[in-house]
Amino acid sequence: MPRPINKVLFIEPRAPRQHIFSRVAIPRLGSVLLGTILQRQGIEVKVVIEEISAPDYGSLDFHPDLVCVSSISSTAPRAYELADFYRQRGLPVVLGGAHSSFLPEEGLNHADYIICGEGDESLPELVGALQNGGEVSGIKNLCLREGETVHKNPWRPFVEDLDALPIPDYNLIHDWRAKKRRYVSIATSRGCPFNCRFCSVILLFGRKYRYNSVERVMAEIRQNSIPGGHLFFCDDNFTANRERIKELCDRILSDNLDIEWSAQVRVEAAQDPELLDLMARSGCYTVFIGLESINPATLKAYNKSQTVEGIRESVINFHRHDIAVHGMFVFGSEEDHFQVIRDTVKFSRQLDLDSLQYLILTPVPGTPVYQDLEAQNRIICRDWSHYDGHHAVFQPRQFTAYELQRETIRAMKKFYSWPSVFKRLIARDWFYAQMKAYGRIHMWQARWGKSNYMLQLKEQLAQRVQQLRRLLPGGKKVQRVGIPADVWNLCPWESGPREFLLRFLERLGVEVVQEAGDGKGENSPLQAVRAEIAKLQEQADLILLPLWQGLEEARQKIKDLHQEFTSQTMARLVALEFSRESFYNACMELGLCFKKRLKPLRRIYFQTLAEVGTPI
Repeated sequence: MPRPINKVLFIEPRAPRQHIFSRVAIPRLGSVLLGTILQRQGIEVKVVIEEISAPDYGSLDFHPDLVCVSSISSTAPRAYELADFYRQRGLPVVLGGAHSSFLPEEGLNHADYIICGEGDESLPELVGALQNGGEVSGIKNLCLREGETVHKNPWRPFVEDLDALPIPDYNLIHDWRAKKRRYVSIATSRGCPFNCRFCSVILLFGRKYRYNSVERVMAEIRQNSIPGGHLFFCDDNFTANRERIKELCDRILSDNLDIEWSAQVRVEAAQDPELLDLMARSGCYTVFIGLESINPATLKAYNKSQTVEGIRESVINFHRHDIAVHGMFVFGSEEDHFQVIRDTVKFSRQLDLDSLQYLILTPVPGTPVYQDLEAQNRIICRDWSHYDGHHAVFQPRQFTAYELQRETIRAMKKFYSWPSVFKRLIARDWFYAQMKAYGRIHMWQARWGKSNYMLQLKEQLAQRVQQLRRLLPGGKKVQRVGIPADVWNLCPWESGPREFLLRFLERLGVEVVQEAGDGKGENSPLQAVRAEIAKLQEQADLILLPLWQGLEEARQKIKDLHQEFTSQTMARLVALEFSRESFYNACMELGLCFKKRLKPLRRIYFQTLAEVGTPI
């Protein structure tokens, strides 16, 4: 049945909370571009970018026939709220963006349609089908629900000729000119030839690097740049094709365009002196670089294809050309621990980075990191509003989640310090003096150290430790911990982790007693452990069963053992699960049964690590 679609409202939801760049609202281009495409089809369009201006939707003087909401993971809850609002008013809603592209079933609980990946062709096709009463089931990139069945149509090939797309019309943005915005963005390419494990860019836009012609980019600069404003090239990797960017910079210079611009680049861009010179002379003010880590093992794990020395040289070379550097580090990889974070702060200050963000590794749906952590049952938070790079939403390998959160906040406070502000003031670097001052004030206003999420992570750790402490003999200091010798045979323990655990317990100040079986071969490992527990009752204050396997299997073994012993014995019997991913956390939980603070436990853990080697 045909449905008149004369007006379409696009909405880009606001971020769930303030961040370092909250004062610099640069609009994402997806909704503006799609709105421009529909406008060319004769449809009246309004684009609301809530970071710029969020209206009262109930009294908005624009009454749409269709609503399109785009979001990333952190803005998904707000996107769902808006989608529900309009659906309750009987309007069809389309969701798009990275989050819905990879979790379409979730999105269809709030919307009628999901556009996955690039919507340049799929959305106009959908609008046309709705207008004409046509069939939508064959539209590629589209997901929809019919009854209880979710239909996921295959994705179409990526758009090859980017010049065929219209120049985004910023006048579609609600309250755009009235706000006298100084920042605009231009996308000159799509896709990325690299393969960072935590990034969703290649999933959405592919690894093939597609780009606009220089002539088309120049036309967009002339149309959308604002006199006295700032232009942000929002490509994921602006300098992937260096010769093309050299040509673009040459054109900016030869056409005498007086613009100030910034872009996202990779470290290797600074290896080309000619490129740096052209960038500086054509108006490049700042580059945003994903430095990610100073830990070589982490860089390898992230598939970053860069080195620590390359990072250092990159920043130095950009600074030599008077180009400011905004660095972005990501903490929380399998190879990271607290010292990596603290060393990164020192490294950042030595390099004199102009601004930065210390981010926490975030398992964005669809990425390899998300798939790995999901398979390992290590994701601890499903509130998408916390998937903004500032919250520990998974269980790290060499931190507790609470430690990762706390150390990252500590790092931000160290970098955005008042002495760093005064240093910029003395250098008459007014912009970055303001930026660092805002960063410092933001950290204070956010009260990250006492945030609800920080307290929640701390409480989760405390509750787990309390569960273990209830099994300890009340009112009595534990001096001797007994471990049945045959418990190592119940699970695939290797000599390294086993030796590490025993040495760690000794460093905690407890004596480890291991009771061996009688050596008779007719007993199963479980029967041998039963016999050893009985012998340890008189020798140890606490009996520890370290289990290297899934928690459910561990519970079953404890249940079997419980049938053999009295409740008094079971009060002193603690089973603790260890695995490659949880080893550090299990050691911290065990250690907190004997000591009250994480800091000395962490020191003991890494001292043991230095003596014994990698435990896993």
